[in-house]
Amino acid sequence: MTFENPFSASGQWYKANLHAHTTESDGKLSPAQVAIHYRRQGYHILAITDHERVTPASEYGAHDFVCLEGLEIGSGSSESGGSFHIVGLGLPVGFSGYPKDHPQATLDAIAAAGGLGFVAHPYWSCLVAHDMVGLRNCLGIEVINYGCEIEIAKGISSIHWDDLLVRGERYLAFGVDDGHRCGWDFYGGFTMVKAPELTPEAILTALRRGHCYSSMGPIIHDLRLTDDGIEVECTPAQMINFVADNQNGWCALRERGPLLTGARYLRGGRERYVRVEVVDAAGLRAWSQPIFFG
Repeated sequence: MTFENPFSASGQWYKANLHAHTTESDGKLSPAQVAIHYRRQGYHILAITDHERVTPASEYGAHDFVCLEGLEIGSGSSESGGSFHIVGLGLPVGFSGYPKDHPQATLDAIAAAGGLGFVAHPYWSCLVAHDMVGLRNCLGIEVINYGCEIEIAKGISSIHWDDLLVRGERYLAFGVDDGHRCGWDFYGGFTMVKAPELTPEAILTALRRGHCYSSMGPIIHDLRLTDDGIEVECTPAQMINFVADNQNGWCALRERGPLLTGARYLRGGRERYVRVEVVDAAGLRAWSQPIFFG
């Protein structure tokens, strides 16, 4: 089994938006204004990821709020003829000269600069599994991009994620806003990060290790691995899904009575991976990272 369980790791949970734009690219608010909005909304972490440039962001942090520096890069061409969008975090101000002819070259340049990279909004970009299989230095994909979801209903990429996982890729999934203007595309997708302290270094390390989960609203309180399965506790839910490869997995459905606040999955023994998906009464979802078996 391969799974670094963030729920049993030391530290505490921090709420993060890992993809945001400002007036330094196509956003409507300045970096300082975006930071103020997220901090007031109870977020602990904000990554400013303007297009094609690393906007200075660390100055907008505080004792209870971290601003990460990053960017979003259009790179290469997909099977459908569209462009990949790659998000890089933890990059130095002035990072430039990166290749844009292929996503692999872009991801390699991000890694060489000490950053971490992942694929933005696969559904919005019309990517398919073939486009993303085999990418190196790719931490994962955005499973929820709130801006893309409310713009053209192409922000939830959980099927793309499963298509990659069933092919053996061990990609993580992240929740983001990709916000451009407050009041419309803010606060709808986020990543909860478990870290020992609220510093850029600790947060980036936690993300690399998969000590996080993604959400549109539901909170996962605990996830435990037992000898024969998986147990989860969460905020009230209409469904708790244990999604696996092929025809494995199981859905715990509340048919009547109170909403679910937990569920248990008994392994059948054939699963290659299982991930937990919590769906609340409003249809909002949360996604754990995948647990790999074998």
